[in-house]
Amino acid sequence: MKGKLTLVFLVFAIQLKAQHLLFKDLQTAETIPGVAVKISFGKNQVLTLTSDQDGAIALEGVIFPATVLTQHINYQTQNLTISKDTTIYLVNKSTRLDDVVVTGQFAPTSAERSVFKVQRILKEEFEERGALTLEDALKSQLNLDIRQDLAIGSSTVSMQGINSQNVKILIDGIPLVNRNGNGNGADLSQINLQNIERIEIIEGPMAVNYGANALAGVINLITVDQKTQDPTGQIFIQSESAGDEIGLEEGRHIQGAILDFGISQNLSAQVSAQHNNFLGYQGDAGFRQYEWNPKRQYISDIQLAYQFKEHQLKYKFEYLNELIKDFGAPQNNILPTGENQPFAIDEEYKSERIAHQFLVSGQTKTIKQYNAYFSYSDFERISSQFSKNLVTGSEMLTTGEGDQDISGYAVFDAGGTINIGLASNLNLQLGYQVSIEEASGGRILEGSQQIGDYSLYSSAEWNLTKTLTLRPGLRYSHNSAYGNQAVPSLQAKWAVGEKDQIRFSFGQGFRAPSVRELYFEFIDSNHRIFGNPDLVPEQSLHYSVNYNHFFSLGGNQVKTELNFFYNDIDQQIGIAQSPTDATSTTYLNIEKFKTLGFNLSQSIMIGDLNGNVGFSYIGRYNRLSDTDSELESFFYTPEFNANLNYPIKNWGTSINLYYKYSGSIQTYFIYTNDEVSIGERDAFHWMDVSLNQRLNKRINVLVGAKNLLNIQNINNSGVGGGAHSGGPSQPISYGRSYFIKLNYNINQK
Repeated sequence: MKGKLTLVFLVFAIQLKAQHLLFKDLQTAETIPGVAVKISFGKNQVLTLTSDQDGAIALEGVIFPATVLTQHINYQTQNLTISKDTTIYLVNKSTRLDDVVVTGQFAPTSAERSVFKVQRILKEEFEERGALTLEDALKSQLNLDIRQDLAIGSSTVSMQGINSQNVKILIDGIPLVNRNGNGNGADLSQINLQNIERIEIIEGPMAVNYGANALAGVINLITVDQKTQDPTGQIFIQSESAGDEIGLEEGRHIQGAILDFGISQNLSAQVSAQHNNFLGYQGDAGFRQYEWNPKRQYISDIQLAYQFKEHQLKYKFEYLNELIKDFGAPQNNILPTGENQPFAIDEEYKSERIAHQFLVSGQTKTIKQYNAYFSYSDFERISSQFSKNLVTGSEMLTTGEGDQDISGYAVFDAGGTINIGLASNLNLQLGYQVSIEEASGGRILEGSQQIGDYSLYSSAEWNLTKTLTLRPGLRYSHNSAYGNQAVPSLQAKWAVGEKDQIRFSFGQGFRAPSVRELYFEFIDSNHRIFGNPDLVPEQSLHYSVNYNHFFSLGGNQVKTELNFFYNDIDQQIGIAQSPTDATSTTYLNIEKFKTLGFNLSQSIMIGDLNGNVGFSYIGRYNRLSDTDSELESFFYTPEFNANLNYPIKNWGTSINLYYKYSGSIQTYFIYTNDEVSIGERDAFHWMDVSLNQRLNKRINVLVGAKNLLNIQNINNSGVGGGAHSGGPSQPISYGRSYFIKLNYNINQK
């Protein structure tokens, strides 16, 4: 959508005696005098007016609906239809429309003006690589490491070397509930991108803004806003091979649709649905079995938005239904008659998530911006094990301990903020959040457990000078299991001239143990895992310094960025042998953990070729070095990425390449004879390529290859990646796959 997005925040003004147009700056909310306006209405009636010193224009004699065309030397031109007196927010020409961010902000602003370092992945970027889930979209991002768990069919992401339980996944600022918690440890493969406009990433603790557990950072998915009363949307089908397995009964097949439309002048709706059917990858597995299990998903979303004057009310409904099948190997079953009726032990994992969200936002005479939300989410996962007769096809539930389970996770979450201008150079944000989490099921102690967290927080943006901005913040929380907690933060941004910016960030992180870590009980023939009610929260300190340098190249502004970071975590929670029972494992506060490193990135524009390249170097702390000074304190891992786009404008063609090198990860571990050795996960390369061809204004075709270098499993001697994904090798992918996508745009002009 780059260069094509129309970002107009249109809300209805407070009623005046006469009807008016009022013009404000999108980022500062200050009124704009001197806006030249051409108003067309009725039968060829036209007025040419200019906004006064208060940014207002009287609409005397105007018949609605009317068309408004704006012009201002410092602001981008807007062309829109109004039905009554209206406040129109204009975008400064120095701000690219695809550069606006909202994560961690008081109000929408450009990434360059934000005191946080915010990375963005735009819709056109992840669509042009054929990405359908968040897992696909993040594969080539620096400082992010994706881990697969084939046993339960999930994928998770770590950030700056810190595990997924400390990375909070948000949708429009609201935590995404999943089987591991409220936003943390989320399964990326269950997060659909169909109605997502962009992805915003902030590395480092965001506890002041988004609460406990945002210790490593946040990934915020911003949904598409309805911008017109006319129906718009798209319908697509996509098919992929799975390695060398291709066909209607193999590979991956996806169908989806999204539709935006106006119901009335003030009420709009958005509806989306997607069917994602992965038929599994058999590879070298035995008869009936799969290296990557089949997975089927149904995902749907409904959104209603109502605007009234300067206020907006939204309702969102999300539904996920997922089924994963794990087929067992055949086993002989000799009947008394001598007949062999072989059987197999099969497993199914059914997941269902239902979420309701109410959001309200707007402004008043005294409040520059307010937001509030109320959310209820219910996640349920049913694990079933069957004995299947391979001759008759009959199935019977097995009766072993832990073979059948229904686990649920329900969360009520509510929060809100107000932004008050205390002075021309000082804004204050006040906020609250209430989160009540309940886990239930046969694997939870006493069948059900609940934790509540209640928070008040505040941040201030203080422009000390035109070039220096400070943002101190403080969050005060009461956790029903762990009492009170105060978490401070401080950000600073210094514009050194017109071409250079320096950002400094300090934050204290806090992660309370999840309900599963406290009260989980799982016993079967292969597992004895217990939660630990005596766990204490993780605490962390984060420091980072970011430097940006802007310069012109071929008439375009490009950027060089250098970032240094350091994280220090106390009481990190891990899984280890129980100190009281050598036959079982439990969660313990066993680790002090640190990461440090830097990353360097550079925008690229050579003729029509554009994109970015980057390099990072992450050090992970070795706890054993505390007791043995001869051991290295940190092991370092290099990463390199390149995301490139080359458009052939006359043909309506775009060629895209996405590449990432992930260096080896090392750690110390102890053999049973107390000898220390080095475990290592091997380095690997990942590359996707695609070609997007526009056939006409409505239809485009995307073809490409994922995992072009055919990476499948890499050696892993001792570097853990979760309860199921460690071992002598680590799964990365089922191999090179090819895809084709046909996309039809509705009402595309």
